[in-house]
Amino acid sequence: MLTRSMPPADHLRIHTDRMDNPSEHSHKIAARIALVLVVAAFTSTAFLLLPKSDGLTATAPENFVEQMVRASQGTVFETNVYGGPIRIERKGGQITVVAEEIPPDACVSVGWKLVRKGLLNINGVTPVRVSAAKLSELCNQDESNATLAWSPKAVE
Repeated sequence: MLTRSMPPADHLRIHTDRMDNPSEHSHKIAARIALVLVVAAFTSTAFLLLPKSDGLTATAPENFVEQMVRASQGTVFETNVYGGPIRIERKGGQITVVAEEIPPDACVSVGWKLVRKGLLNINGVTPVRVSAAKLSELCNQDESNATLAWSPKAVE
């Protein structure tokens, strides 16, 4: 089998041709770097501008419980961390914080946290015995968002 090999002079000429035009090479590198920077800037901007619903939902139970505690201490909020109304009701010396439009999955997790800190009412029902099954049942009534009414334990 015959193979043709390039004469050494041609090989050197091709190599030196590449070396004769270093600015073209540097322009290609600069263009690639610029493209990477543009893509990175676009991705970062898109990430920052996207709605944070997943992140909010992930941290919302702790934020919601903190919001309920602060509301019981007198801080006024127009909406709860899930976007629904939140208000304070006073009956005698008892303070009750009412939060509406709580998603069922969040209701169960915040229910556990709130019941340890006081008396919890879910959709008009105050469970006598609190269990995961009971919280899930109460939070998922009517296949809609829940309303929580919570009264903190009295400080002795």
